[in-house]
Amino acid sequence: MAIGVDIGATTIKAALVGLRGDLLASFREDSPRTTSSLRDFVHSVRKRATVPVLGIGIGCKGVIDAATTRVNRLPGDLNFLEGYVLRELAGVDGLPLCADNDARTALVGEVLWGAARGRRNVVLLTLGTGVGAAALVDGVIVRGASGAACHLGHVTLDIRGGLCICGNYGCLETCFSSRAIESAYFAHIHRASPTRLSLDDAGGVPSTEAIFQAATEGDPSARRVLDLAFESLTAALVSFLHVFDPELLILGGNIAAAGPQLLAPLHEEVARRTSVLLGRKVPIVLQNTGGYGGVAGAAGLVFLQQRLLTI
Repeated sequence: MAIGVDIGATTIKAALVGLRGDLLASFREDSPRTTSSLRDFVHSVRKRATVPVLGIGIGCKGVIDAATTRVNRLPGDLNFLEGYVLRELAGVDGLPLCADNDARTALVGEVLWGAARGRRNVVLLTLGTGVGAAALVDGVIVRGASGAACHLGHVTLDIRGGLCICGNYGCLETCFSSRAIESAYFAHIHRASPTRLSLDDAGGVPSTEAIFQAATEGDPSARRVLDLAFESLTAALVSFLHVFDPELLILGGNIAAAGPQLLAPLHEEVARRTSVLLGRKVPIVLQNTGGYGGVAGAAGLVFLQQRLLTI
């Protein structure tokens, strides 16, 4: 067994993971906002392990140096982790600790146990609070010169678009993500457009899941918001398929939990725009390892380090 930890912008998840990718026990909390709360979470999970563990794997947003586990760059809510070495921060003396970008750990999970098993060219996107991505090219996970490769959520779709947490403008993440969708729906509420949903008593914006449901029930504002969001996602996916020519495109993250409602608008349009150059239809599938895919993949880093598994 190994412990896998996935540090996201909204939640932090962990699990005890077996060599076959099975989860013995899982844990989750709101994302930490201090280094001490992160350390406390990791320690609590380790204490609750009822079997010996080989090590801890951590997937974290941002640019992570996998060799040293240092968080080199991390804009946004988790910026307080920037500059820290996760191996030292976790404070787990005597236990091996591995770390990488969270989208890469999600892809590791899919390669070891999920939809990408046996494949050599795969692109994975995690669609949640933001947009993460990772790519397997000729059997190797792409990292780039500084470890920042495949931050596809920060590909520019609109040169005049809104400011992104990365400092760029008009990134995919500003057009298609939970925050983008919820912000766009809030704008409809603020303009007094026809909506089925409203702000809660504390002024909170309806969730992305609620907006998806409202769209199926005929909410015109929800439909408009999602139509525009899916146009942006479609444009991005077409570009990614032309760049990487993958065998498979995997969608994960909280938004991907919408399932067929998410995939149906994409298949036909993406295929129509890519099949001439690629000469085939690239399958678009959901992450097999589900909401804890990044956790399983993080544990997979430990198994890979100890050569119990290989990619």
